[in-house]
Amino acid sequence: MALSVKGAPLPAFLRLIRFAKIAALVAGIWTVLYAVLIVAWQVTKLLKGGSWPALPLSSAFNTLRYNGAEIYVPASVGEIENGHLKNLLDVLLRIPVIVPLLLATALLTAFYLWLANTEKRYLGN
Repeated sequence: MALSVKGAPLPAFLRLIRFAKIAALVAGIWTVLYAVLIVAWQVTKLLKGGSWPALPLSSAFNTLRYNGAEIYVPASVGEIENGHLKNLLDVLLRIPVIVPLLLATALLTAFYLWLANTEKRYLGN
């Protein structure tokens, strides 16, 4: 049973917009849920330990557990120059993980609102 507009089946464009709206809404809700879980974990650590745990973006990419005494370097470490790209990457990886989550939430919300406006304009014609 297909959805309809005034008794006629929905055009493919309108079905695509509705699907994209639902996908953006679900993705936005999941993103907000992850942000809430991260903040709740940090608040719990604050209340138990007395300090706010730093959770940089690099922690999301770290899969190896190692102590501070272990240092891994490639054999060609002498050939590598410290450049601007490496410094930029270091700065980006120190951003708190909540920042990209909030940015993604804002972008998904804007996309959802744009889709809703597009659907409304399409149905108005």
